Amino acid sequence: MRFNESQEARRWKAAFGITLVLSSTWAYAAYCPPQYQENWVAPQFQNATKVLNQAISAVDKALSAQLEMNSQRLTSAIAVLTKQKAMAANQIADSSRTASQQVATSLNVLAQTERVKQARFDYGGEFGQGYSPCKVYSTRQVIANRDADMATERRARVMSEVVAAPGRYVDPIQGQRALIEANKDFCAQDQVDSGLCKTVGAIPGASLTVATLFEPAMEGEKLYDAKVAFVNNMVGVPDGPVPTAAGSTPATAAYSLAKARKDALISPAIASLKEIQLDYSGVTGTETGKDIPLAVHFRNEVKRYAGNSAEYDAWARVMSAQNERGALVELLKVKALDLAIHEKQYRQYERMEAQLAALVALEVQSSGSQNQTAVAAERAAKQNVTNAIK
Repeated sequence: MRFNESQEARRWKAAFGITLVLSSTWAYAAYCPPQYQENWVAPQFQNATKVLNQAISAVDKALSAQLEMNSQRLTSAIAVLTKQKAMAANQIADSSRTASQQVATSLNVLAQTERVKQARFDYGGEFGQGYSPCKVYSTRQVIANRDADMATERRARVMSEVVAAPGRYVDPIQGQRALIEANKDFCAQDQVDSGLCKTVGAIPGASLTVATLFEPAMEGEKLYDAKVAFVNNMVGVPDGPVPTAAGSTPATAAYSLAKARKDALISPAIASLKEIQLDYSGVTGTETGKDIPLAVHFRNEVKRYAGNSAEYDAWARVMSAQNERGALVELLKVKALDLAIHEKQYRQYERMEAQLAALVALEVQSSGSQNQTAVAAERAAKQNVTNAIK
């Protein structure tokens, strides 16, 4: 038992001594740290510091590079976004401008279309110009030109086609032969039986009836030659020329004056006959060339408005679609045609007046009043000479 106690005591003593030693050592270490060796500790610290600095620098560079790359990407993204926004804004502006232009163009087209429609309605040939304005205008122009041209042709053809034209001296025998030769194509059966003609002509009696003048014919046709022959038959045989041996004797002067008087008296009748002939003949004019007779032009124009023709049916259909302006324009065309017809009637009345004046002059001549006036004039002249001598 004692043995056990002494062992136990020794263990506690040893433990106490160790504890005391350790406590003394810790206390000493706390107040007196050990001195390390600089020659091998400092390089380790320096190396560790260098490695740490390198690692920090590498991390800083990588981070800086990453930040720079991200900054560039962010800048590029912002630039792209800005450009996209600008492009989108431009596209929106362009789209808005294009849309506005298209709207303006559409409105302009609509307005122009409306103006065209209104102009077409007011001035077009379908609604506002009456019946076939181009055709009617060209026809009226031809009528006006032909009418003026026929006035010149009438004067020329009186001298070229009438054998006994005013102021012309022709041997009566030659004149008779010319008349007979011109009538051979128009001989009737009675003329053949009388021995004047050998055979019946192509148009028997055409040169002897006034109805021939009112038949439309073209120059060069037999019917036109019949018109010329009829006028020559109306005028008669020409007067013979004055013999050269007669000279300027009083008889020659009296003959020339008598012929001039006769030609002047019959000239209105010749002019009227030629006027009718040319109105119903398609002759070749000096200015207008060859065309259908002027009377046919007037007849066609009248038939358009008077009915009983195919053109009247077309005119009626067109007029049913005309507006008020078109109807007024067509009324003016009808009035213009009416004025042209009245103008021709006025010229006919003038020729009738000239013929009546010629008849009055001829009546005065045939009644002897002219001879009495000449005798009185001669007496007055002698009396004046006697008074002058005294």
